[in-house]
Amino acid sequence: MTAHGGNCLTDTAPNAGGQPKLVCLHAAGATAAMFFELAERLHGRLAVEAIDLPGRGSRYHNAPLRRVSDAVGFMMPLLRDFPHRGYALFGYSMGALVAFELTRKLQEAAGALPAFLVVAAARAPQVPARDDPIHLMDDQSLFGELVRFQGTTPELLNNQELIALLLPRLRADFELCETYVFREGDRLPFPVYAFGGHDDETVTVADLAAWSEVAREGTTCEQFRGGHFFINQQAGVLADRIAAFAEEAIHPQSSVSGTTGNG
Repeated sequence: MTAHGGNCLTDTAPNAGGQPKLVCLHAAGATAAMFFELAERLHGRLAVEAIDLPGRGSRYHNAPLRRVSDAVGFMMPLLRDFPHRGYALFGYSMGALVAFELTRKLQEAAGALPAFLVVAAARAPQVPARDDPIHLMDDQSLFGELVRFQGTTPELLNNQELIALLLPRLRADFELCETYVFREGDRLPFPVYAFGGHDDETVTVADLAAWSEVAREGTTCEQFRGGHFFINQQAGVLADRIAAFAEEAIHPQSSVSGTTGNG
């Protein structure tokens, strides 16, 4: 699956074209396709590698994952040959939680760490959920939550067959998020940039600011016009912000080096 500009892939390929990488992890219920416009906007500045977790997109025939630890285990081999500090991670909603635990695992395994982490539409991992577990709801209520998150299109709302295909994946994704238990540990040794939507009722400014508690190199928070999926309206602004972060944090020699390890 490739965007029109040839800049969005579903599998990682370190150092292709010599450009620094932005590895993207999607929201619950979504696919790598949610990053297509962002990839277009970053063309020529960053190579976007948007990963489909099992159960969707290029991995539709695989069972969806139901635990964050399983998603981290799935991602680790994909980043094995990435250069230390020569790429960045971007996690959206559910993807932010996976990205956070992925960086922790990389720290523990002395793997190649990203230069920085971008999170969007996501509470900091230590902030407890305020709502009842969505993955335990019946199908009608579960779909109602998708509507509340503004994660649907008119075509989907009127297509019962597509809804029936989507709901098991959506339920598994919410289970992945809602069974997560935060554990204390070392703070992330790189900057975290936390973005949110002004109209997102599920993630507050305080939720975004709380990312500073798990990062020791500083956290920048910013809200944009839009709701939970503000990326659909603000891809250009997001691209400019991320490209600026990368220009400052990722140096050419880092993005082409094959060296790994965080020493």
